[in-house]
Formats: sequence, structure tokens, C-alpha cells
Amino acid sequence: MNKANDDKIENFTYRIVKIGAFATLALTLMIFGVAVIGRSTKGEPSNGSFDAADFNDGWTLIYDNKQSVVTLPTSVDSKPDDEVILTKSLPDDLSDGMSLMIRASMQDVFVYVNNTLRDEYSAGQLDGVDYYLPSAYVVVPLNEEDSGADIAIRLTIKNKGVINAITIGHGNNVWFDVLKDALPLSAFAIFVLIGGLVMSLSVLILRKRYVAAAAGWLGLLIASVSLWLLSESTIRQILFNRPSLSHYLSFLTGFLMNMFACMYFDSVQHKVYHRRYLILEIAVLINTVVSIVLDFAGIYVMFQSVWITHVISAITSLVVVVNIITDCITKRIQKYKINVIGLLFFAAMAVLETALFYMPWRVVFGTALSFGFIVLLITTLLQTLYDISDDFRTREKKKIAMTINTIETIAGAIDARDEYTGGHSERVALYAGLLAKEMGADYNLTDEDILRIGYIGLVHDIGKIGVADDVLNKAGKLTDEEYSLMKRHTEIGYGLMISLGDEIQGMLDGIRNHHERYDGTGYPDRLSGKDIPLVARILALADTYDAMTSNRVYRKRLTDEEVRNELIRCSGTQFDPALTEIFVGLIDKGKLRADTADGIATDSEGKLRLSSVLENRLSHDLQKNVAVINPSYIRMLCYILKLTEKMDKTYRVIIISVESHDWPTIKHFEKSIATFLGQQDVNIKYTVSSYVIALYERTDEEEAAFIDAVKKAYDNVHVEKIE
Repeated sequence: MNKANDDKIENFTYRIVKIGAFATLALTLMIFGVAVIGRSTKGEPSNGSFDAADFNDGWTLIYDNKQSVVTLPTSVDSKPDDEVILTKSLPDDLSDGMSLMIRASMQDVFVYVNNTLRDEYSAGQLDGVDYYLPSAYVVVPLNEEDSGADIAIRLTIKNKGVINAITIGHGNNVWFDVLKDALPLSAFAIFVLIGGLVMSLSVLILRKRYVAAAAGWLGLLIASVSLWLLSESTIRQILFNRPSLSHYLSFLTGFLMNMFACMYFDSVQHKVYHRRYLILEIAVLINTVVSIVLDFAGIYVMFQSVWITHVISAITSLVVVVNIITDCITKRIQKYKINVIGLLFFAAMAVLETALFYMPWRVVFGTALSFGFIVLLITTLLQTLYDISDDFRTREKKKIAMTINTIETIAGAIDARDEYTGGHSERVALYAGLLAKEMGADYNLTDEDILRIGYIGLVHDIGKIGVADDVLNKAGKLTDEEYSLMKRHTEIGYGLMISLGDEIQGMLDGIRNHHERYDGTGYPDRLSGKDIPLVARILALADTYDAMTSNRVYRKRLTDEEVRNELIRCSGTQFDPALTEIFVGLIDKGKLRADTADGIATDSEGKLRLSSVLENRLSHDLQKNVAVINPSYIRMLCYILKLTEKMDKTYRVIIISVESHDWPTIKHFEKSIATFLGQQDVNIKYTVSSYVIALYERTDEEEAAFIDAVKKAYDNVHVEKIE
């Protein structure tokens, strides 16, 4: 059990190291957070002042021939083209280089100081803007002479009667709070814009190699969302040299977001609902073309038709939800079960963003959609990683399965050559797997490890393909020379499989070293103790157990008590004592029993396999020196019958003997049997006067009819059914 204890100590140490690493990471992140947002700045270097003063109290608001004193921000219940005037006196302590700033929410703004127009932001002043001009900050320079002067701000309402806050500061300090609030979202938008373009470009270049189509549409959706966020940014005056064009950018990216969202959702849902999304995509395209034409014709500006885009967006979100519900019912959701969270959240945030557009108060556009986008991006990345990992695992499993199937076939062929070991490899795989499962907890074996050990059991004797038949199937004890040749099967198998590399981890060790002994007297490398690979120590027990519980040409199988006593006797010399204790414990608990009956292989239901019964009959006859014409033919038939069993097809085996020593009679009998057989049936001469018949896919009635036909043709015929 030293190995188990060593593994436990190693695993415990590894867990401590992982805990230490994650604790250090948590501490690092905590310090980073405190450094960024910590409030205690005593002793820290000064950043100077970016302060700007609010200038929001005591404004006289003139609207609809009424006056009232208000505190900004505020709003009025206005209609398009209504005018609102704000008046107040400027502070008495102004100095040169100061400025006043107010945000226009799609309004014409005129600022007067002492009845002189100081600044203007209006549709009539801008090229390419007819009426609905983009929201922007109006910054009015002030100087010392403006101290105490009257200021009047005239607003022409275009959409909402929102009147925003006003600030006064030195130079561009009035921008500081705006920049501080807007920069993270704008920087995020620029970052993901680059990422989206790179993703789409990568898909375009690599689409024939690996990347899925959904990733390409997601990249374009990312780019569209990013451009929309930048077009709606509160600092677009700083981002764009001509911010007045941002309203076109906003409308067009809105169209694109709808289009690429449909294409992305369609790809994620594996085009099951392609027609639904195609209808939405056509609607978006028509809306885009018509809106552009009407706007350039001066008939209907894009802002007035934006509600159509919003309706299509809402319908798209509804379609996504309906499709997801349908996929939940049909279990198709398993194909994108991680991504579905992002799809639902993004759709919900898109609806919320649309609803905020129609709210009477001023909002920062893009916040809700950004949250939805972040969740969509994270879940998409997780889904992609999961899909890549799952695809890799699937391909690896298929690759291993192909290797195993090939090796299994070869192993079965070897078993067919060896009359003493029919089904031996399958049973060794079974016993080795049971032992590995029982010792799994103490030896830190995973389910994959246990499965792999079973696979290795199937191929452990593959080297017997290079052992001559007269050595492999000798009826009696091998000479020293023959035994030395037999022992080479481990090295032959290792040499055959080394070209594959360790495709199945431990396979080469299991093939080469399963005949090593714990005391170091085994072969081929005379390894001892824990130097023998674990898989080889497991196979040594499973291999010997099957040898003792199967019939041999020179002896019947040992009794269960004899087997148990032999295992205990060889513990510490032939076998690893710790593994032997576990193996014997399995036998005592009834968890492991010989997959044979009276030394003959059985099927999964415990019934004797006819192929093994026939093998046993052959071994018994050879031991009694019966003159079997060609034992290798019968062994090959047994192998064919085993393949038939694996394919769950039925067959029947009959031995027919003619009681005659007259050669012409025997020859005539041999020829006439062929007239009773079907094309798939097999007839092999067993002895001079007997034949082994294999009938394939026959009913009881057809078998009885065959036997009756043979008996009617010859009176002196003996028929024996192999059961």
C-alpha cells in the first residue's frame, strides 16, 4: 500500500499548492481593486484639480408664455418646434479661460450673454442635417468681463423636452466628469470593435479549416454593436471630427445589428429555424433600403422611421425566445446549452435598450445593450471552448476506438490461433478492469484510466502473432528452447505496437511487462517491485487468474479454492502483495468470478459459448490423440463463430460421423453433405470419417430438417449437436 500512500501525499501536496496559488491570485485582485477605487489617499501624490461647479439652481424657465424658477436638470411637456428659454445671471467671480457647458438632447441651442449670441448648435448651421441633429455638448467660452452678466439659453425642442444640467469650470475641466463616465464604455467599444473585425477576418481566412460560421456572424455583430456604442457615446465630439454624422452611423449600425443578430442566432441554432430568421433578415434589408432612399430624398428622415427598426428588433427577440423554448422541448438545446444564457440575456437587454429610447428622461444609450453583449460574448466564448474541447474529446475517442477495434480484431485472431486461450484476451480485460475499479480510490485511478486498462488487457498478448503454431499449440509441456521462444511474445508485441506510440497510455508497458514477477525473476526485463509498471502488475494477476480458471490441454481448470490459495501463495513473489490482497478480496466478496463454466468461456448471460465448447472439444480430442485432420481449420472456424457471436447472429454446430471405413462410401457421403447446406453454411472435415457443420441463421425447424435429410440419406450416420 506504499504506492497508495505516496499518491495520497502527492495529491494532498498538489491541492495545497493549488490553494496557495488561488489565494495569492485573490489577494492580488483585492489589492488591485483597492488601488483603483480605494478612498484613503493620505500621503499619496496629488493629481491636481479637475473640479467643475454645478450651475443648476435658480434658473428662470420661460415656456408657453409662463415663467417658473427651476433647478436643472428638468423637463417640460413640449411638442416638436416648441421653444424654451432659460435665464440667469452668471457668477461674479469669473476669470479668463473659463467655460460653461450644457448638453443638447437633439435640440437647437442658442446661448446669449448680455443679449449677444455667444454660441449656437442648430440643424440650420450643419451640412447634411435637416432637422434631427445629434445630441451634443455645447461648450461656451467665458472670461472675466462676463462676471455677473445675464445669460439666456434658447432651446428648440425636436424630440424630448429634456433640459440637462449645466456646469462651469476652468478650461476643459467641464469635460472631466463626462470623460470619466464615458471613457470606459467608449474604450470597451473600440476594443471589441477591433476584436470583432479580427474574429470575422479570421473566420474568412480559416473557414475551411476549423472556425464555425456562427463565430463570423458574431464578429460582425460585435463590430456593429461597437460602432453603435461609439455613435451614441456622450463624447462623440472627441471621438469624431464630424460628430454631426454620428446620427447616420447610429441608424445604419442599428440596421446591421438586427441583420447580423438574426444571422448569428440562426447559426447558433444550427439553421433549424432558418426560414424564420430569413424573413426577419429580408424585413431588415427592405427597411434599410427604404429608409436610406426616403432620407436622401428628403421625404422621411431616418430618425422618424427608427421605430420600424425597433419593432423588428423586438420581434427578433421574441422569435429567439420561442425558438429556445422549442429547442428545450425537442432537446436540441443541448447543442448550445451554455450559449442559450447569453442569447436570452442579450435579447432581453436589446428590448430594454429599445424601451429606454422612448422614456421621457435622458438616458445614456448603450449601457443595457453593453451588459447584454458582455454576457453574450462570455457565454459564446465558453460555448466555443466547450465545443472545441468536446470535439477534441470526440475525435480522440474515435481515434482510440479505431485503434482499439483494430487491435481487438488482431487480438481475436491471436486467440483463434491459440487453442488454449479462446476468449482469453476478453476475459483478462474484464478481470483487469474490475481490479482497477476496486483499487481506483487508493491509487487515484480515473474512470478513463480504468477503461484504458481494460483496453490494454485486450491487446496484452498481441505478440503471440509471431509465435509458431507448433509452439503456441503444443499439446504438453514446452521444452526450454520452445519456452524461450514463447517468452519472446512480449517483446514481439512491444515491437509491433511501438510504431503507434503510446496511443493508449500504458499500452506498451502492459504488452511488454505483464510477465514480470514481483521478485524480479520474470521476463523480459527482470523488473521487480514497484519498478514494474502498475498496469503490468494488474495484468499479471488478471492473466494468471484466467489461466487457472480455464481448461488447458494438459489439465482441467483449478477449483476456486485452489485458485485462491495459489494467488495468496504467490503474493510477494509473482504478484504485487497489495494488489493481490485487493484481487482476493474481490473474489471473496463475489464481485469477481471466472467468466467460464467448467473452464469453458461463457457469454454475458452465463451460457456456454458454442465457439468455446467446440474449442474445448478440439483440445480434449487432441489430448486423447484423436487424429484430427487439421486443427488449425477448426480453430479458424471457432474464430469466425466468435465474430458471429459479437454481431449477435445465430449459428448451430453439428458433428456428423459416418460409421464406415470404406473410402468410396466416405467420399460419396462427403460430397452429398454439400447438397444439404446453404451458401453461408460451413463444412470442415474433422477426422477421416467425421465433419463439423456450422449452420448460420437457421431456425429449430430448419436444423431438424437438415438432420432428418442427412439421416435419411445414410442409415449409418451419427449426428451430435454441440450445445
